[in-house]
Amino acid sequence: MKKVITLNDLPSPPPGKTGWPWTEQSEPVGDQMPDGSEYPRISIVTPSYNQGQFIEDAIRSVLLQSYPNLEYIIIDGGSTDNTIEIIKKYEGFLAFWVSEKDEGQSHGINKGFHRATGDLVGWQNSDDFYYPNVFFKAAIKSKLFSGYSVFYGTKTYLNLENQGAFTEDVNMSDFDLLKMIPHSNMSNQSMFFRRKIFQEGNFLDQSFNHCMDTEFFWRLIERGYKFKFVPELKGCYRLHENCKGQSDNNSYLSDILKIYERIYLNKNFKPAVRKKAWQSLRASCLDLYGKSRLPEFRKRCKELWKLSGFDSNNLMLLDFEIIGKYLLSICGNSSLQQIRYYKSTLLTQRKS
Repeated sequence: MKKVITLNDLPSPPPGKTGWPWTEQSEPVGDQMPDGSEYPRISIVTPSYNQGQFIEDAIRSVLLQSYPNLEYIIIDGGSTDNTIEIIKKYEGFLAFWVSEKDEGQSHGINKGFHRATGDLVGWQNSDDFYYPNVFFKAAIKSKLFSGYSVFYGTKTYLNLENQGAFTEDVNMSDFDLLKMIPHSNMSNQSMFFRRKIFQEGNFLDQSFNHCMDTEFFWRLIERGYKFKFVPELKGCYRLHENCKGQSDNNSYLSDILKIYERIYLNKNFKPAVRKKAWQSLRASCLDLYGKSRLPEFRKRCKELWKLSGFDSNNLMLLDFEIIGKYLLSICGNSSLQQIRYYKSTLLTQRKS
């Protein structure tokens, strides 16, 4: 859509909704880039499923960027709440939308990526949103840094369980692999990809239910794509009872451990990066012991020993804390609780 969308073009906001993106819009940027060239097309994909409570925020935060060359695609997975009603309010401003059963969030996003024709492509979840003037800044930076394929910025959290408090995600930072473990320092809420990434066959791995974004970032890094940190790009991640980041911890753990294992096994990464991945795997193993999930702990120990290839240079094989806890775990939970009790009593006596 080569037309700047304004507040006057859109449906009126619901009663009580003010500020961005309800009664405010981004500053218009004109029809041409500062150098006189045409603005690159930006495609945004929003996957959606039963987020009628929030999706209008996401839609308006895209449309009210005042960006003159926008393609907006919404892929809904067959919502049964009021999502479709809201999408239809804005369908005249969409390049494409569909509501049909799919194979999950990653599948929906990939469907959108396949349809996107923009020079830059982003995805924004239906319960998150962009801040003003982001698209203009992404377009400018993509022109200035032509050797980079991915541009990412900063992120805030909107915590609906804490009276709507906003907090900055302090993990967002310059590109540094060491800063991506254990928590990623980049986020899809403020990220744009050059279209060549998808033209070259890179899409989300649909076997990942939770960490499909982190897996995608690491895979692109492994394949040599360059990432550029642009702090002016800002997105918001909404924390609420039903958001994926607040639920399904087992799925998250399973996904992130797969990623750590792959990083550890990739000898193209620097030793410090592989070591940090290993430390995260080790920490997850010890966490099982601390929670007295002893059969799972022993199983995880064996998996990590196997993963190490029984390499004598790997500290896991000489990790006396792990070995000692593994032997203790064989005694069972009741014996382990007694040992912990005697240890606690002894420490208390020493302090007194």
